[in-house]
Amino acid sequence: MRRRIVGLTVLAAVLATCLFGVPLAVAAARYFISDEHNELERTADTTALAISGDLSRARVPSGVPQPESGTQVSVYDRSGIRLAGPGPGRADDLVSRALRGSVASGDVGSRTAVAVPVSDGDAVTGAVLVTADRGQVYRRIGESWLAMLGLAAAAVAISWLLARRQARRLARPLERLSVVAERLGGGDFSVRTSPVGIPEIDTVSTALDRTAERLGSLVERERAFSADASHQLRTPLTGLQLGLEAALATPGTDLRAAMRDALVAAERLESTVTDLLALARDAPVENRVLDVDEFLRGVRARWHGPLAAANRPLRFSVEPALPPTGISSAAAEQILDVLIENTLRHGRGAVTVTARAAESALAIEVSDEGPPIEADPRELFRRRSAGAGGSGIGLALARRLAESEGGRLVLSSPSPPRFTLLAPIYRKVGVSDGT
Repeated sequence: MRRRIVGLTVLAAVLATCLFGVPLAVAAARYFISDEHNELERTADTTALAISGDLSRARVPSGVPQPESGTQVSVYDRSGIRLAGPGPGRADDLVSRALRGSVASGDVGSRTAVAVPVSDGDAVTGAVLVTADRGQVYRRIGESWLAMLGLAAAAVAISWLLARRQARRLARPLERLSVVAERLGGGDFSVRTSPVGIPEIDTVSTALDRTAERLGSLVERERAFSADASHQLRTPLTGLQLGLEAALATPGTDLRAAMRDALVAAERLESTVTDLLALARDAPVENRVLDVDEFLRGVRARWHGPLAAANRPLRFSVEPALPPTGISSAAAEQILDVLIENTLRHGRGAVTVTARAAESALAIEVSDEGPPIEADPRELFRRRSAGAGGSGIGLALARRLAESEGGRLVLSSPSPPRFTLLAPIYRKVGVSDGT
């Protein structure tokens, strides 16, 4: 790329120099030739004025001016005989034309010549022939052409230097973009570019940054889905496995009932996977009113057995006339499952689920009689946090679910441990308060 930019720039400079320089060189040559003729004519006129008196009296001119080196002056009388100077002995064509009263210019051998008439009133009394070596004009033309060629070479050299600098300025950002793109293709989604001040390259850099951010977010969500799914499915799968094993190991068990329970558990597993996948892909959830009583009955049905097996009672406290909430039942189930599973793993004593009205929200609380929580609440809800005390996934998932539904999940009391889900109050679209 750099060579191409430099080559095209130098070629453009050479073409521009030729298109401008060649006509200028021709014009300069014509100018020097014309200037030389004008100079010879001025010398001839000066000589004619100086000798006009001698020729009018038919005398040999004695005051012929001495021209500059390389220039020769010859004087002729009216009959064309040379009276002075090194020119031809008798009048040639140029001198004959001058004797007829006109200024004539041309070449005499290898010399440039100009002949002018010498007049006395209206009568022509002679002629003056001035010649100069043609090499003088050619030397002046050559010198000017050499100067122009030097300037052209300097212009091309400057163009080459500027092209190399511009090529480096353009190539380096593109090379860095190539490195960033290669790292992005290798799975490093944290790569970012920096602006270089070239709008076109900056536009590509911005697009590449957005692509890296989107890919990183997508991969992170898929990884989160894998971790969340494995975390949330571990307990239901274990329960399903234990139920089937118990049905097979116990003589006289109603296998059809066991199969029905297994199908219900499998449907719940499928629902869990669907909910977690929707969360990972930021899929919109239909806003429906949560049936709190039915929701709590489902919580009792899922967790009464596991808690009873651990000699842990499950209690419910539900206030009457609870405000409606628009949190989805799937998200609420996942959040409550995380909280109750945590109490089963890390708590002690009875587990109490409370549903009550809070200011502009429905509060659903899960508490137990276990030891105080001494970890920083911010660390509890941070994914993969060392201070979370477990895998560091469940509470982070529960908070993300709550926030995706427009609610909040907080540690409302560290001792005894109590977590509170604040679900937003449901309002119909287009219906405002007081209407």
